Amino acid sequence: MEKRTAIDWLVEELETYHTHIDIKNTVAFDFAKIMEKGQIIEAYEMGESEWTEISYEDGNDYYNKTYEQ
Repeated sequence: MEKRTAIDWLVEELETYHTHIDIKNTVAFDFAKIMEKGQIIEAYEMGESEWTEISYEDGNDYYNKTYEQ
């Protein structure tokens, strides 16, 4: 299963089933992605290496290797 952030899932659902607006090209989308990235990084760093077999430099490295494509 592909790892996606909640924002990516929401945009796909909205664009597919609920609206014909290109949500990815809005300021709200950009702001939501920045906020979510910060939350994922913070969550990783708070529980770092207690639950993962893969080692990352920090939360930012974890986010980039997990979600950036």
